[in-house]
Amino acid sequence: MRYPPTVLDADAAEELLRFFDKYPVLKIAGFSLWTFDSMTPEAAKVVADSGLDILFLDSVKVVLPEVVRILVNSSVNFLSFGRLEEISPEVATILSRFRGAVLKLDGLIELSPDVAAILACFPKLFSFGGIKTLSVETAKALAQHRGELMLDGLLHLPEDVADALSRHQGTLLAFESLRFLSDGAVKALAAYRGKVEIPLVEMGAIAIEPY
Repeated sequence: MRYPPTVLDADAAEELLRFFDKYPVLKIAGFSLWTFDSMTPEAAKVVADSGLDILFLDSVKVVLPEVVRILVNSSVNFLSFGRLEEISPEVATILSRFRGAVLKLDGLIELSPDVAAILACFPKLFSFGGIKTLSVETAKALAQHRGELMLDGLLHLPEDVADALSRHQGTLLAFESLRFLSDGAVKALAAYRGKVEIPLVEMGAIAIEPY
């Protein structure tokens, strides 16, 4: 194995898949065990044809639209880009058409309202674990999402942002890192029709329940 490859090409992808066949326990962590920055469309085709259900590409920093297009139309059901810090509207549009059930973009550190509105079209579980703050405009765009929304990187939730997110069209809002909520934010989230998960805040004290 050429280790670590900077770019995953088809030959390296095939070699890794043969390695995973020998050691199936490594399949879930899979490609994230290798630190390549990007992958070629040919490598994406090899991965797509492999039948993998779970795909962590958590070392990828740059992704080509054609690579994303191949992966979102494959049999992959769980797709994670853990280090992709920004995406173009074109890539966002392709990702919004992902056929699987879980899409994790935990590498994103900023999310514009325009890109958020595009990504919100993905109807299932969406994770943005790297975003620490949200603008009201971006929160309003994400509120159009109709699945489960994980915002586990948020460190604080202003009342106006909480109010925008309370209009989320999906079934779950999760905030793994929040440690404090103002009375105004609590009141806003209490109006949410789905489930709210904030593990580090005493839920009984703020009485947020789904309708």
